[in-house]
Amino acid sequence: MPAQRSFVPARVTDVDGPECGCLAPAGPVRAVARPGLAPVAGDWAVVSGTELVTVLPRQTVVRRGCGPDDVSGEVLAANADLVLIVQAFSPELTPSRTEKLLALATAGSARPVLVLSQIDRAPDGAAARSVLADLAVLAESCPGTPVLGLSTAPGYLGLQRLRTLVADSVTAVFGAPGCGKTSLVAALTGTVPAAAGGARLVPLPGGGALIDTPGCDPDAPDWLAERYLSRLRAAQRARWRAASVSRRRLRPLAGGA
Repeated sequence: MPAQRSFVPARVTDVDGPECGCLAPAGPVRAVARPGLAPVAGDWAVVSGTELVTVLPRQTVVRRGCGPDDVSGEVLAANADLVLIVQAFSPELTPSRTEKLLALATAGSARPVLVLSQIDRAPDGAAARSVLADLAVLAESCPGTPVLGLSTAPGYLGLQRLRTLVADSVTAVFGAPGCGKTSLVAALTGTVPAAAGGARLVPLPGGGALIDTPGCDPDAPDWLAERYLSRLRAAQRARWRAASVSRRRLRPLAGGA
């Protein structure tokens, strides 16, 4: 009589071709995904021995477009509660770059957080105020989006506030190459991130996890981002019109009637 197979839940930590790293109740395992499956870091899956049998429905996704004609995009990570949109604080930080990443994060249903890294290198005076004003306007397009400034250099504040925000959550880290993602992941997890490649889920000390995603080029044409940007702008215009109507006072009718 053949031995009965056991099926256990697992969390996908990384993907290398058909092989996946998974966190199962008994500990880490390497499993090969069945043909037709496309797991990503953060997925909940069912594993039997060294076979990844199925991927469970995703609650949220982090996705990037792959060109001006790509209507579906590439899923980088799944089931994140928060998405840290990391941007290096410099005069080159343009609204269009941040707006595109904000649209992609919002489209996946996770809660976005704008993180200004490397504030120890921030410009002074009018340049800094201009960048902050642009970001404040962008945050209005997605109400409730926190904007945090921080540096991983010794003596700078902000990192502890971010630790508190991501505690006990699964948080995807999203941004352009060179924005400071690697340093931020190392500072939060206490480990040096693996070499560049696909997304990777890394446990946080004390609970929760980070999903370190590959860099997303904010200057590349992206149909997926443009689609959601148009929706964000339409929603922002609708909120502005509703606020204008609520502030408008009706004039008394002639004759006091």
